[in-house]
Amino acid sequence: MKLHLHKKACLLLALAMLFILLCAGCSDDAPTENGSNATESSRPTGNTSGQEETSEPPSDSFVETDEFQGQTVRVFTAAFNDAYVTEIGNNAENEACPIALSEAIVNRTQLVEDAYGITIEETIEIDPKRYGGSFLTAVRGFITAGTFDYDIYYPCLLDAGTMASEGLLLNLKDAPGIRIENSWWDQIIIQDTSIGGRTYYLTGDIGLRAKNAAGFIYFNKNLFNQHGIPYPYQTVRDMKWTIDEVLEIISTASISQDLDSDGVITYHDMYGWGGQNGDMHNLFYSSGERIAKSDEQNNLSITVYNDRSSRVVEKIVSLMQDDAEYVLGDDFFNESSTPMVMLEDTFKADRCLFYSGNTETALRLGDMEGDFGILPMPMYDTTQGQYYTMIGGWSSNAYCIPYGLDDEQSYRAQVILDALGAYSVDTVAKTYYDVVLQFQKLRSDDDVEMLKLIFSCAGTDLGHIYSIGGIPAMLTAQASAVPGQFTSSYQALESAAEAALEDLIHTFEQLDH
Repeated sequence: MKLHLHKKACLLLALAMLFILLCAGCSDDAPTENGSNATESSRPTGNTSGQEETSEPPSDSFVETDEFQGQTVRVFTAAFNDAYVTEIGNNAENEACPIALSEAIVNRTQLVEDAYGITIEETIEIDPKRYGGSFLTAVRGFITAGTFDYDIYYPCLLDAGTMASEGLLLNLKDAPGIRIENSWWDQIIIQDTSIGGRTYYLTGDIGLRAKNAAGFIYFNKNLFNQHGIPYPYQTVRDMKWTIDEVLEIISTASISQDLDSDGVITYHDMYGWGGQNGDMHNLFYSSGERIAKSDEQNNLSITVYNDRSSRVVEKIVSLMQDDAEYVLGDDFFNESSTPMVMLEDTFKADRCLFYSGNTETALRLGDMEGDFGILPMPMYDTTQGQYYTMIGGWSSNAYCIPYGLDDEQSYRAQVILDALGAYSVDTVAKTYYDVVLQFQKLRSDDDVEMLKLIFSCAGTDLGHIYSIGGIPAMLTAQASAVPGQFTSSYQALESAAEAALEDLIHTFEQLDH
């Protein structure tokens, strides 16, 4: 057997921009040789534009082989309701999935099935709890029973962290059938969630849930126009988009009105910003702070508390506790299981200036009569020099492979997962950005530009994924705590958190199978 590396065929200009958006690093190292009649191919392309490449493409490669003919690859997926958009199967009957995207998903899956002579089947486990629920229970049951009916898992990102720490997932870093350096895998997520150089779960061009879970800000253009406030696009470009700038705009607009005269500002009224408890984590992340992270030597440490992070939390609290301008959706779970939908309706009705959402929100705002725009979550200050977008661990899913499969089944799962990523580039990912968002839902070239910026810096917080020492819950609690308690709250957890971190590091060291 001989492995070959070919140059990629030319890609659409929009796709080239997508590569920049995903910020994915590539490597020239070929994967380990494995399997019979296998070759290594560049990514497949559906380009029919005839455009020529203007620069040397990244050296992406994946394994092609005919050894899986007639076999079935099974995927076990976590979903939170029956409106879930499958990333593997057919969404033709699902009104939540645009027709173009549904067709792209079916087309991509068929391409992979045809290329490898296989059938891909998916079982979807619905659990509104999202993590620590029935999906995780089922996976643990598979291990206890010694059954390995599924080749690929697609859990909630928080469950993926739990599963990795329990030794239930394969370390994909040096797995012979998959090359995690390929540009269709999100390299920022890999970097942000790596412990000791190990990689247990992936998302990227195939990962719609991760794309949908990216947090950013929507702004109401009608209200901006009414108050003569310039759209903040240039402020973002000038690297001046900060929390203080947002607060200044809200203050300038001064739109807050108690429309129902009940003495408090709620989603029934007019206000400056509609958000949720997750804003604490999103703004902490966008300010460049992390609960925990690994350095270049793969040394993991808790980084949540320092002089700067204390000032960051204080600034976020000043925003989220401004009862006159900020409405917290979590306050209305007694009225609805989906209170953010009520806040979205307020935004659509031109009674809210800014709204905290994610990519998926754009689809729900598509019927808004007025105009909206999108912006990245703001920096803490202008010295930060970079924007950051947090992928929510609760909302996002990630692809992984069970540990314990026999060598042949594991290798097949690796190869097919990599192929699904590769074949998603010109099908699922292209449709998602070019059709669903850029052309159908977003309202201007400025918003398309902002979307690219948002995703070019999208990642997650390792400390949040593994809930190290209870710190994520402590950080969330600051949104409603008496201001100035961040230091004492952290100090109360510090010893236990450091011990939990050491336990986590030790756990992964013991998992070096």
